[in-house]
Amino acid sequence: MEWIDAATAAERLGVKPATLYAYVSRGVLRRRHGDDGRRSLFSAEEVERLARRGRPRNRPPELVIESAVTALGVDRPYYRGRDVLELAGASDFETVATWLWTADPALWHHR
Repeated sequence: MEWIDAATAAERLGVKPATLYAYVSRGVLRRRHGDDGRRSLFSAEEVERLARRGRPRNRPPELVIESAVTALGVDRPYYRGRDVLELAGASDFETVATWLWTADPALWHHR
């Protein structure tokens, strides 16, 4: 197995040396000490595999927020079940804001 030094591995991956050690602590890369006991060496094969695959990233958790006010449609939001474009054309800002805040159906019966 071929081993390369930290500077070479970092350059190949396009990261700082500190990032290499973070990869080691997360189990992404293996490291061994050089013959002098001070240098860190990395598996050239693992570095190459990681370079081809790209930087490891933690996927952010999927965020789900339940709301009685807003639903995100494919192309635009809906507020209390009404298309945002319908709301924008139906009344002035203050009336829409009051309706969103209070959910008073009387504000929309005459529209």
